[in-house]
Amino acid sequence: MRLFYQQKTIGKKSRKLQKIPFTIEGHVYTLKDLLTQLVTQEVQNYNEKALDTPLHIYITDQQLEEAVQHGKVHFGEKKNASVQSIDQAISTVLQAFEDELFLVLHNEEQLNSLTTPLTIQEDDVFTFIKLTMLAGRIW
Repeated sequence: MRLFYQQKTIGKKSRKLQKIPFTIEGHVYTLKDLLTQLVTQEVQNYNEKALDTPLHIYITDQQLEEAVQHGKVHFGEKKNASVQSIDQAISTVLQAFEDELFLVLHNEEQLNSLTTPLTIQEDDVFTFIKLTMLAGRIW
């Protein structure tokens, strides 16, 4: 079944949310099941990209000239090429939801519990909103 997700970080200037398609396999009964499948797919995609990085990265004179014009010279390598643990990522996202570090909306309706039953249809949209903690002093 094809679904969409979109992300929003409060405080970012981008007003438009881009819908990103993803597919789920099998049955999804709760928000916990949905988050588990989504995180599993994202971590697998991340780990595959880490393995596809070439061993010898070089830069041509033309690329160097263009990079100097932009003010940043880099080789395009990832800073962290380690393979991530799917179980650890799932544990982290579930804990973050329980700690209310992000909100989940299912077609404009907020989901408040990991165990709430979901009724999902083709092309439904899930929105993830990362909450930012405010800090400051009172004088």
